[in-house]
Amino acid sequence: MKGKWFLLLILSLIFSIMFSACGFKGNERTRTSSTGQILNLLEAAELPTMDTTQADDSASFSAMNQVFEGLFRLGPDNTPVPGVAKEVIKSKQGHVLTFILNEDANWSDGSKVTAHDFIYAWKKALTPETLSPYAYLMKPIKNAEAIMSKGDPLFGRIEELGVKALDNKTLEVTLEIPVPYFISLTSFPTFFPQKQEYVKEKGSDYALYADKMLYNGPFLMSNWSTSGWTFKKNPEYWDRDIVKLDQINYRVIKDSSAETNLFETGQADRAGLSAELVELYKDHPDFLTYSEPTMWYLKFNVDRIPIKQRKAIQRAINKEAFVTNLLNNGSLPADYFFPSGFVKNPTTGEDFRKKYGNIVSYNVEEAQHYWQEAGSPTVTWDLLINDRDEMKMIAEYIKNQLETTLPGLTININVQPFKQRLALDDAIDYDIQFWGWGPDYQDPLTFMDLWVTNGGNNKTNYASPVYDNIIREAVNNLDDLNARFESLQDAEVILLKEDAVIAPLYQRGRAVLQKHYVKDLIVHPFGPDYSFKWAYIENKDF
Repeated sequence: MKGKWFLLLILSLIFSIMFSACGFKGNERTRTSSTGQILNLLEAAELPTMDTTQADDSASFSAMNQVFEGLFRLGPDNTPVPGVAKEVIKSKQGHVLTFILNEDANWSDGSKVTAHDFIYAWKKALTPETLSPYAYLMKPIKNAEAIMSKGDPLFGRIEELGVKALDNKTLEVTLEIPVPYFISLTSFPTFFPQKQEYVKEKGSDYALYADKMLYNGPFLMSNWSTSGWTFKKNPEYWDRDIVKLDQINYRVIKDSSAETNLFETGQADRAGLSAELVELYKDHPDFLTYSEPTMWYLKFNVDRIPIKQRKAIQRAINKEAFVTNLLNNGSLPADYFFPSGFVKNPTTGEDFRKKYGNIVSYNVEEAQHYWQEAGSPTVTWDLLINDRDEMKMIAEYIKNQLETTLPGLTININVQPFKQRLALDDAIDYDIQFWGWGPDYQDPLTFMDLWVTNGGNNKTNYASPVYDNIIREAVNNLDDLNARFESLQDAEVILLKEDAVIAPLYQRGRAVLQKHYVKDLIVHPFGPDYSFKWAYIENKDF
């Protein structure tokens, strides 16, 4: 065992010399810091945007959660705790929520965060010209859905949104229906405030540069580039006495082996592990594993991939071998889209998965049957992925499985930088795409309403009036929670078995290395991935 760690250390030292040429100054600060409250982290992708109304990726949401704050934020136990709002008053029927803002909540320029800042940002997210890809999360607010819906008399009439500033520190929100998860929604970045005068002043530069933003969260952002960024403690943050970290240094690293080398040489405090590295490090004292309600799957451009071919692809990939041999991180093979262990029936207590269990499973005979029904075509399709090394390995496995099982099919792997891949996704300019989805709030709708016609995250061209009606009823009918729950279970069957919009692959597990001196780094199962507000360094040997 000692020999293995010695060899890893030697390899790490070699890589550290290579990476020192990058000149990332955060490491130097770590050695010279008087307090030692500096955290060094790695990210697999660059940040496409820091505009809270325009983001649609997990890396951006996580970054935003550190430097901005909504009315509430997710606490260490994943329940909402006060953010900018110090309290909320609910009307008797629950349709009207009155948020009382904290008098000490400031922007980083020292000005006060007001109710008007929330109204401006929310209306911006719903305005047709600046429509947020996550605007659908605002549907519980009165008139929000109508404002987003072309053909509706209220389309684009943003002044009709059910929000009102009673004064600078009092925000009144009127809901269409009293959904139980709305308070949790206010912790999501799409609901964060923006200061209108500042945004207008910065124009097209707003949120594209670290010095072109105002912050109201625990940290400030600086040194933002495609290779990394820095967070520093925000002296204007209302709850600054709770924040122990002085600085967080992020570096973009797309190679999992490089992540491990940086961890071994003390240049990173946390690193993800690929399958082969899990075997090497599973007995390491800093090794951690945990499961997540995050799903990974192939999604189809349904205008390019016919339904019988989609059904063949769903059944042509050995997912058990995939998670065991390629991932080896606790991920589960998934014959379903809604994750196991995330939400229970509110009346029976049964897990969402219990009713239907596995829906589309690996079956070579069935896959080839559907392929033959489609005429066994000779066809070439692109598989779109981003440029992380792990993604390339996964894509090669998928390519091999599909080409072996389905004669005549050729898969070309289209590797794109993360930002460019998102642009192709937005334009629905792809054939097949490897994609992941983690929940934004703890309700079945966070997965099931993705696929409504023209939905902000439905980048597949899929449209089904039957599916839309089920989701519409689930949004509007809270009188019979058991019936609502079961109808959403039925919607999953339509999505996978009847319409074959996606091919589920796995429910993600994580295998990571995290330094023993990193304390209270919160990993959330829904919403933004991480919170660093409560994190700190303890007993680090400098």
